[in-house]
Amino acid sequence: MSEISAEEKAKAIRSLVAEMKLYNNPQELEELKKLIKKNVPFTMRGYFSAYLYLKAEGSLNSRRPHTRGQVRPTENGSSLYMNVGRQSRATVKDLAAFVCKESGIESSQILSIVFKQNFSFVIVDPQVAEKVVSAVNGKEFKGRKVKMSPSKEKNAD
Repeated sequence: MSEISAEEKAKAIRSLVAEMKLYNNPQELEELKKLIKKNVPFTMRGYFSAYLYLKAEGSLNSRRPHTRGQVRPTENGSSLYMNVGRQSRATVKDLAAFVCKESGIESSQILSIVFKQNFSFVIVDPQVAEKVVSAVNGKEFKGRKVKMSPSKEKNAD
């Protein structure tokens, strides 16, 4: 599958803007605009637009969304603690690429990443959890020595 160049994306966006200006029901757009304003934080509206573009383009179908701030159910996965978070000036995508590169696992084996300010939880396929911990622990990520270990159960004594 070939990637669409930035120039082609810009052309598609300009085309969509031109279409939007000619849309014959501006009241419908105004109502949606109000809903978006009410439900999407101001700082996230650009990302929201970009996400809608990717969704319309169809390139999100093969991607798995990452959670941020909430742990997805882990009954089928192993949760691994990692001492890297947003303060490391990293993104979830950077973190996933690092874990895959260092451990040799496929991105599909990362079930979820919960990205906090000072740490993260990487939820992986249980069959590769030990491999990931041993491969990633002690490596350097953006100038910081990584500590990774299996997460402790919340209710553990």
